[in-house]
Amino acid sequence: MEHKSNTAPLYEALLAYRDSGQRSFHVPGHKNGQVYRRLLEQAEQQQSDRGVVDNHRNEGEGKGKRGMGHSVHDGEECFIQAEELRAGNGIGGLTAPDGYGSDGSAAAVVPVNAFLEMMRLDVTEISGTDDLHHPEGAILEAQQLAADCFGAEESFFLVGGSTAGNLSLLLTVCNEPNSLVLVQRNVHKSVIHGLMLAGARAVFLEPWVDPASGLAVMPSLETVQAAVQAYSEAKAVLVTLPNYYGMGADLTPMAEVCHAAGMPLLVDEAHGAHYGQHPELPASALSCGADGVVQSTHKMLSAFTMGAMLHVQGPRLNRSLLRQRLAMVQSSSPSYPVMASLDLARRLLHTQGANAFTAGLAAVDAFKRGLAELPRFRLL
Repeated sequence: MEHKSNTAPLYEALLAYRDSGQRSFHVPGHKNGQVYRRLLEQAEQQQSDRGVVDNHRNEGEGKGKRGMGHSVHDGEECFIQAEELRAGNGIGGLTAPDGYGSDGSAAAVVPVNAFLEMMRLDVTEISGTDDLHHPEGAILEAQQLAADCFGAEESFFLVGGSTAGNLSLLLTVCNEPNSLVLVQRNVHKSVIHGLMLAGARAVFLEPWVDPASGLAVMPSLETVQAAVQAYSEAKAVLVTLPNYYGMGADLTPMAEVCHAAGMPLLVDEAHGAHYGQHPELPASALSCGADGVVQSTHKMLSAFTMGAMLHVQGPRLNRSLLRQRLAMVQSSSPSYPVMASLDLARRLLHTQGANAFTAGLAAVDAFKRGLAELPRFRLL
């Protein structure tokens, strides 16, 4: 995959569709944003007819953002002018709270050009864009590149955040009613929801509490060992790493204990998508031997909100069942902009590598030094 690591196959497929000039006879109903373009054209025409960008704005009178040499995107300018026109007759003032202008006309809200451009990439499952739930083309290639980047055997794009990954993992391992899972006590609510949907039972494992801060981290190795021995019928062990404060521990011994008992180790690594991507960062759950790992690519990397990934490896998870569960908990009309953002987030790591985190880690060091000079704070 190395020769393709600098590509973004899904994102590039969307650009190709946008530039193809094809007419849409399918969903989504906004028709690549065309439903709003008439409004934008009308706003531009009103702007031209009325001379909204008048002399005092061009000169700026030495005041204001637009008069201080700051350039404003044409679409943004149209939006600003439309907002002012909403008040009625183009005179300054606020739009009435009921959504109508002072003359009783409906208030016009015109999306900016940047938003309309994004809508041109908001497509559905058609030739060339592939299908998330049966990938054979651009999405399959993008997911394979993600697996290569994050060190997985197989990676899946998630459009419902890490929640979708946690649900699908639990619905996969709990393949019969009353299945038992060993679960860290302080888990995300999506894990609880997954247990409920699966009709499963849980044995909650008390997390280790950091004595310096009183913050719960994750179960100790001894706790997991005791639980695995006491509940040999358990379908899996699920833990969260890192916690919401960035604290964690080495997962390798825990993975070995689980595997010796024939159980997969599932890790909610929502806040650790960056793990393993720089020598100064902790090791990733996958590199420690975890079987299924969920990451919020939108939290710690550069994907759109709701963009996440599920990484799997090893023989302990039923992959075909997992694919079915993913299709079950996710929309059959997934967001292509969200998926493309996952593709681009992966490409950023593939092309920049550890350098992507150099500036951020330097900022952390500077922040730590600043904290050390403030006696009222203590660094954990």
